[in-house]
Amino acid sequence: SFLVPDHPFCHMEFQILMNRIQSMVGRTILLVILALAGTSCERNIDLNLPPPQPHLVVYGVVEPDSLIKVSISRNSAYFDPVDLNAVLNLLDYSATITVQSTDSLGHTELDTLKPQLFPALPILQYWTVFNYQGTKIRGRHNRTYRIHILHPDHEIVGETKVPVPSRIDSLWVRSRAFLQKQANPSSQPTARDSQLVQLFYRYRDPQAPGDHVRVFSRIQNEDQWSTAFNSVYDDQFFNGQSLDFVLPRGKEAYLFNDSTTFDEFGLFRAGDSIQIKWASIDRTNFLFWSGLAQATGGSGGPFGAQPVVTTNLRALRGRVLGLWAGYWSVHYTFK
Repeated sequence: SFLVPDHPFCHMEFQILMNRIQSMVGRTILLVILALAGTSCERNIDLNLPPPQPHLVVYGVVEPDSLIKVSISRNSAYFDPVDLNAVLNLLDYSATITVQSTDSLGHTELDTLKPQLFPALPILQYWTVFNYQGTKIRGRHNRTYRIHILHPDHEIVGETKVPVPSRIDSLWVRSRAFLQKQANPSSQPTARDSQLVQLFYRYRDPQAPGDHVRVFSRIQNEDQWSTAFNSVYDDQFFNGQSLDFVLPRGKEAYLFNDSTTFDEFGLFRAGDSIQIKWASIDRTNFLFWSGLAQATGGSGGPFGAQPVVTTNLRALRGRVLGLWAGYWSVHYTFK
């Protein structure tokens, strides 16, 4: 796995994944050598891994319900500390960021992003620390958004679009007690099983192929949107059909929450006011987050295939890791 599951901030997915992904090959080699060394007790082997090549780590978000936000940070070695202070220390304020929005008629709008400097805290959203924010542009579909990042050591460009929105047809819940009885009529659910519920949704996919979405959720009094381990979906296998899906409670919701247990993972509580953000995304966005889900699911071991990171960012100078993401978000509330 790329992330350290016991660390309280292991789910700052973007910074941690991208700050570490270029070191996976070195880590794999190290694990293989240690495994081989373990078969013999004749001598110790000391290895000094070279430092990673410097990259600028970029995650930018364009969506209709907020101003443009961008996270700019430096990468780090794989075995460096992973906590909030480490992430904050990696933030980089040396960049000048401009975004140009262009519609289908060629009309343009320009926005220069402002750094979110201390003592004011950077923006924490989607469990990512954003340290730059725009002042004018908000996402609209059928527009192209080009980003230009000028940094003393790097120059980076990228392009994204905000897709046409899609929508959920309906939402409902079933208690764990109901689902247990449905699977095994002779089962004896507890009172607790009646208090925990699974959220379902029905999606009617349009006839045109190529729809991709990323799904977020949160409950009342939560500021941060959370995602399941697999938060993105496409219509490759059900284009034009109507299907029912489970929408698990996001994994980040369990951080710093001592009242929840592993037994409740992915479930909501009866009576929760559940908010859903249904975000249409493009193919590059889908491939990036599905690659992250594959990596955090355990395929990044020493004998597994290394993940392929899809990006729409290009370094004209220096090196870059990251994603420039367009979302068209539709909000729902289930009570």
